[in-house]
Amino acid sequence: MRIEAWLEYFNNACKISNKDNDWKMLNISKYLKGSALTHYVNSCLNISNFDDLCNILIENFLKPNIVNLSDFSQHQLRNNLDEYFHQKLNCGRQLGLSPQLILEGLD
Repeated sequence: MRIEAWLEYFNNACKISNKDNDWKMLNISKYLKGSALTHYVNSCLNISNFDDLCNILIENFLKPNIVNLSDFSQHQLRNNLDEYFHQKLNCGRQLGLSPQLILEGLD
């Protein structure tokens, strides 16, 4: 699920349950997973409100995809086939590409 869609879902669930932004800030870590949780933990002292948190998460999880698309298409096989394959596969997964598109990009 994309971060924007997840944040919208989280906001809607909180709205239905009458949870305010202070509650969201105190409890969002219970719902974040993986790199989003890690990023939150590493930067939570610098975040002053829920809107700032949303902006930081969106910026950090959408901008890298733009860079990775360029990385995916320009990544070249050098010396190590295993390393090339894993980097290309990881980049394709981060972009949400289908396995077929990732395989087609291995040229």
